Amino acid sequence: MVSSLPSDALRDPHRVLQDFYQKSKDDGQDFSAKVASYFADIFKDALNEIPVMDTSTPPHIYKESSLVAFRAMIQDTLPPTEMYLSKLSSGACGGWGATEEASTTSALDYNDLKESSVMWAVSIPGRSVWSDLEGSEASASSHKSSRPHKYPLHAEPHVGMQLKIYDTSKAEALKSTDIHDFIGILTSESLQVADMDPAATPPLVPTLHVLFSQPLPPTIIPRVFPYAPSSSSVQDLRSELVSWLADEALGGDRFAAEWVLLCAMAKVQSRNPPILPPSLTLSRFPAPPPGSTNLPTLRHALSLLFPSVSAIPLSLETINTTQFAPESRDEDLVSGWLQLPKGSVCLITEGGLSEGGVTERGLRNLHATQEMMKDQVLNYVFPFSNFGFETDVSFVVLAEGRKSTFFNQTTVNVPFAPPSGEQLPPDALYKPADAIKLPDPDKLEAFRALVGGAMVGTAKVGEEAAEHIENEFVKERQAAKMTSDDLILRMLLARLVALSYHVPEVSVDIWNKARALELERKAREAAAAPGSKQ
Repeated sequence: MVSSLPSDALRDPHRVLQDFYQKSKDDGQDFSAKVASYFADIFKDALNEIPVMDTSTPPHIYKESSLVAFRAMIQDTLPPTEMYLSKLSSGACGGWGATEEASTTSALDYNDLKESSVMWAVSIPGRSVWSDLEGSEASASSHKSSRPHKYPLHAEPHVGMQLKIYDTSKAEALKSTDIHDFIGILTSESLQVADMDPAATPPLVPTLHVLFSQPLPPTIIPRVFPYAPSSSSVQDLRSELVSWLADEALGGDRFAAEWVLLCAMAKVQSRNPPILPPSLTLSRFPAPPPGSTNLPTLRHALSLLFPSVSAIPLSLETINTTQFAPESRDEDLVSGWLQLPKGSVCLITEGGLSEGGVTERGLRNLHATQEMMKDQVLNYVFPFSNFGFETDVSFVVLAEGRKSTFFNQTTVNVPFAPPSGEQLPPDALYKPADAIKLPDPDKLEAFRALVGGAMVGTAKVGEEAAEHIENEFVKERQAAKMTSDDLILRMLLARLVALSYHVPEVSVDIWNKARALELERKAREAAAAPGSKQ
């Protein structure tokens, strides 16, 4: 491999592509697949040298035919495929933004017509700044895509663009909400639209001719399980993490902080039998001060720990007038709040609710949310049918009352209860991100490695623990203190506790910790019930 290839490709990607084509065009192999392997190999150790496209460095700042990297989520796979001339009359390679001159009159060889897949991709919704491509300096930006209806988080700055993928085997495997690093040649081209009026002129949109792509894990940054910190035990690190989250975002409520972390790091373990992330309602959570538009500090704190955190600030206007589930309109997939990549944390806040009615559209939105919480499936709406897409999103609901106004089927309800005797200032739970006291960088990275590893880990029940659990269940059921549903929830919780300690097996000790958490949660619920003595 010639060491100058990365710099040559950065300077003139079309030239490097053409040189490779001339060397390999007659070997009988699929050229588009070879392109992906060739360019991936060129940048195997130099990926961070590729300029990054995001809201602080959007498409329009790059010159035509620049080589760029886009960390993105597939939003729409519906656009029609495009035919392109794979070999130009000059003998050069076609595709990847290289086209025949309009004046060319050579007879067309239909054997040279190939097909590329066209998709729409957007910035990863809720992506935390620290999880971006290395070398990207994200900053405050007002950049918005020319097609904002295709981004799940309404009105937030983002990049959206058309992808043209020439390796059709790779394209066929891509699904909505998949996240990848796409590396390709940037141009501005007409939007591919199905059934467009022949007299109409399609708009020009940023277009990335993909040379190669790399799938991303749900954690975006790869993590390992179990994790072994160098300076302190996992137990100490976990305790510090719970304390930090409680102090900075939850008024010192360590119990609530532990439940939030456990539910936020939960992921789908199995579809059959269903072992799905438990949804959490943090009830009795104070509404923001009058006139405040701040999100709860919890949202900012979670974004410092998890790679993708989205917030849905519920109001009657949001419920009744915005899109929650994606819907196909005129062959164009309109996004919704819930079109989130696997591995996301979704924080739903009810502090902005007021009196009023919910429309039919609002009821559909609420139903879609509840079903996604319960089954980890989101139905996309098409003209004559719905189609369910599997999801893997953790939900935390902040409710002002003793339960959620709309989502009564969340898996667990933890009443918020700051330490007794402490009077929280009105804005203590709604301070901005820059008011959070950060741990030192190494400690913060250790926190991220801890939760990230838990997200990708698995935990089984050990033999000794299984026997202990069975005996305990028999005793508690005979005493009418436990149902089979209670057992299922406690088993799920025990696995999460094990993962949070980075141990791959539920032991008797882990089981007892989970049991204590659940019993205290039930005690809090009883204390918060109407008529109880506070």
